[in-house]
Formats: sequence, structure tokens, C-alpha cells
Amino acid sequence: MYNYPLTFNFAFMSASPKITVTDAGGQTVMTASKTLLSTKDEIKIANGRPMFQVISQESRVTDIPSNWDVLTAEGQKVGIVDDDFLTLDAGAYVNNAAAATGLNILKNQFVNEQALKMYWLKDTTGNKVGWIAPDKRSLSLQQLPLADFTRKIPFFFRFICPSYVIRLGERTVMLMQKQRTWMIDSYKLEAKAQLTPEEEKLLIPSVLLTLFYERAQLKHLFGN
Repeated sequence: MYNYPLTFNFAFMSASPKITVTDAGGQTVMTASKTLLSTKDEIKIANGRPMFQVISQESRVTDIPSNWDVLTAEGQKVGIVDDDFLTLDAGAYVNNAAAATGLNILKNQFVNEQALKMYWLKDTTGNKVGWIAPDKRSLSLQQLPLADFTRKIPFFFRFICPSYVIRLGERTVMLMQKQRTWMIDSYKLEAKAQLTPEEEKLLIPSVLLTLFYERAQLKHLFGN
């Protein structure tokens, strides 16, 4: 069990994307780096010695990675991460089914909707056991037509600060929030439930994978 909250800081200058993870006491508990010279999308996680690897099932030379195996340093598979897309559903905000349907029709006609990534967490046999996804407020915010405005202001995308909900089964087990920072992209992860070491073996590497892709998506949507 880690000493939560954990803080994830991206390296400001690095040849490949790198994250340093510190606990509530400010101690570095691990680092994660993305391997650039590899035929597969690969993230290595260590704390002075190897801890985990997250490796795509698809080749990034011929395919777009969308499924990743989460492995221990010894190569034991602890789960799978499978990306998907999430869109804004008016039914999440309006209780009346007819009104929600009408709002969804209007949305589809007049809004250039952004489908955002979410990530299914699966066990080693491929059964869904949880997910990581933007919360409703963040999903709504990223529908606003801010891109033309933010791309005129260097580094403004750092001030777009989405939150993410992490669930296992019916439990919300973690919440993650991007921090407002100027130079270094930083995220804070809070535990909302008691977690077992086995659950953390799947959750922490999955969160790190999510962060590499979420950061890239924010830069694409709002960066210059």
C-alpha cells in the first residue's frame, strides 16, 4: 500500500516521456518512461530496479496500439488495459428520457463533439474489472470550442485540468486530478478505498499508461 496521495510529475526536458512518482511524504517511489526505439508501445516502471512493464499487444509500426499487457518485472501478467472512447450523454444530466434524447439530437447536429479516451481494466483472461475515465465535468469542459483560443497562448493547455475517476467493479477506488502548473505537467492521485497489493499491481501501471496518453491528448486538443 502506497502512502497516498501520489504525485506524478512529467520531466520538463527528456528525450522520451518520463514520469517521476512521489508519495505524500515527498519520497520518490518509482519512475516510468516510454521506450521510443521499440516495435511495440512500451512503458518501463522502476524504483531503482525494474517493477513493471506495460507493453502493447499491437505493433506500433503497423497498427495503432489499443490493448496493453500489464506485466511484473518477472514477466507475470497481472491484467490488460483496453482503450475506448467516451462521449457526452445528456442522460447523465437530465432525468427525463425524452428531454435527454432531444438534447442528444441537438448535440449531434450542432456540436463538434470530442470523443475522449477511456480505459477498460481487465483481468488476465480479458474480463472487464474496472475503468479509468474523465469525470462528467471534465468531459463537458473539453467540448467547449477552446482550441483556437488556447493555441494562440503558449503552454495554455497546462491550465486545462481534467479529473479522472478510477473504478473497480462498483467501487470508486481512486480519483486523479491534473494540477495547475506552469512548466511541469503534474497529476495527483488519491485513494478512495482500501486497496490490496494485488489491486495496486494493476491500478498503478494502468494509471501511468493513461497519463502518457492523456497528456498527449490535451496537447493535441488545446496545445500549439
